[in-house]
Amino acid sequence: MEKLYKNGLLQTFGGACGLSIVMGVGRFAYTAMLPSMMQKGGVDAAVAGNMAALNLVGYLLGVLAMRREKPGRRRYGLYAAFLVLSVATTAGMGLTHAVQAWHAIRFLSGFASGACFVLCSAIVLDTLMALQRPALAGFLYSGVGVGIALGGMLAQPLENGIGLDGAWIGLGVLCLPLCLASLVCLRPGVNPTLRPAARGAQTDRERGRGQRRDYFLLLASYFLEGFGYIIGTTFLVSLVRETTHSVSLANVSWIITGCAAACSAPLWRHAARGSYLSMLVLAFVLQGVGTLLPALSAAPGVIALGGLLLGGTFMGITVLSLQYGVALSGKPSAHTVAVMTALYGVGQIIGPYLAGISAQGRGFGPAFILSSAALFSAALLLGVNRVCGRRGGWRD
Repeated sequence: MEKLYKNGLLQTFGGACGLSIVMGVGRFAYTAMLPSMMQKGGVDAAVAGNMAALNLVGYLLGVLAMRREKPGRRRYGLYAAFLVLSVATTAGMGLTHAVQAWHAIRFLSGFASGACFVLCSAIVLDTLMALQRPALAGFLYSGVGVGIALGGMLAQPLENGIGLDGAWIGLGVLCLPLCLASLVCLRPGVNPTLRPAARGAQTDRERGRGQRRDYFLLLASYFLEGFGYIIGTTFLVSLVRETTHSVSLANVSWIITGCAAACSAPLWRHAARGSYLSMLVLAFVLQGVGTLLPALSAAPGVIALGGLLLGGTFMGITVLSLQYGVALSGKPSAHTVAVMTALYGVGQIIGPYLAGISAQGRGFGPAFILSSAALFSAALLLGVNRVCGRRGGWRD
């Protein structure tokens, strides 16, 4: 057991369990449950968009609230509290039918998700940096995909067995073992002390201007990612049901998305050994295609490919962008993660709001086309910087 801690494996596993709860289930179970809420709970497209936007406002505020937290027992205590809150708000969606209460619950769920994302990322990334095992970060963020896949696989069977309310409560209960595993693996006293490497003044002078430019371009592209991916991940099931009238195909498309997300982060992190920037451009292009496909065709193969490309890139973009950003910013990891996630969060707030408005009377197809345009713009932004040879990408 001690050897696993020294290798960073248990900390990575604990972080992945936490992210599977707060992101995979706490945030994205809503995607799997939304069509039934619209059909049986009286939720229209505008209300669906507003609930998604409120969840993301909460997410942004949670990120900002935790940006200054330093290593120690307080950081762990806050993580534990918000992790439990995430589980409680998931179950809480099944305890009321009041739309206003749903709005409040989704807001609190978003706050818990944002806070836990920053705290969990900082705890595990600091540990992996101290152990010189940064490549394990890909496995940390694969937890999001695992949670999405679990939520997608369990939502419909739970709903069929114990109803829509019971499905929400059941998902919350099923998160409890993951919650315990995360709290045990990340508890204080088992993580090494981070000793940041000294940064020489000469290196700063040599790389300063280009590094700052790359960092700001990365921030802009990450904002566009937040706007673009959230439309696809929030409304994919609804779009597929809308265009194919097939509940099973809609659920399968979401399960494919989750499974691809679970596998993708380690693969993208491994592929980026040469250049984070090149891999980010490729990932943005593939995600743009994946978001566009379900809006263009209702063919099952096309929808499945769209879900595969969407799921296979969005967590890859997260792990590459965050590690690239930490390398470029020269700031503590918690600060950089919070700044980048805040911009990402602003994009996520705008995306569902505009998608909900555009879907009124026209369906979700136009929103997916807009999402794709944002993702292609991010690829272009980074690609022009790459091709022009201003820096050629930071290499690890």
